[in-house]
Amino acid sequence: MSNFLHHGKEKKVYVEKMFNDISKRYDFFNMISSFGLDRYWRKKLTNVFELNKKNRALDVATGTGDVAFSMYKKFKMMSYGIDIADKMIRIANIKKNKLKISDETMIFSKGDAERLDFKDNYFDALTISFGFRNLGSYDKGLSEFYRVLNKGGRIAILEFSNPTSKWFTPIFKFYFKKIVPLLGSLFTRKDAYMF
Repeated sequence: MSNFLHHGKEKKVYVEKMFNDISKRYDFFNMISSFGLDRYWRKKLTNVFELNKKNRALDVATGTGDVAFSMYKKFKMMSYGIDIADKMIRIANIKKNKLKISDETMIFSKGDAERLDFKDNYFDALTISFGFRNLGSYDKGLSEFYRVLNKGGRIAILEFSNPTSKWFTPIFKFYFKKIVPLLGSLFTRKDAYMF
């Protein structure tokens, strides 16, 4: 789906810089480019889980933390969010402090999806939203996801895909290949939103 020219370690360095660069306008751009649907998509992702306050969840490529906040709000559980871009984590922590959520129930930290700093079988749920395509190695990422997830745990990956509707496909392609990159160049960085 992504048109990255870089792969592996080069891609990770590129992605880290890119998301640090766009961090201040990330939430605003997601809202306008999706017509507010990004919130709906994230809520749908949260709703695939049946969890409780005894469980633990990890949101990988958390960005500014919206999925982690959604999981915490719904299940009152221990929620972690990691992202390769430290400026995204900074914004997530600002949001957390504004909501008066303690470190005992939510932790955001810089982290690499391909080398998760958690022990085996630690989480009951793992999510990644619009970030899987940004991994340097999909195989390494998935291997780490399964390593930190317990046997009964679930992974949910929210990502763009090609529509199956014949009439909607041309509209989708035009919007995401022409309009979204144009909006990206106006508000953040064009290359951050090229599909």
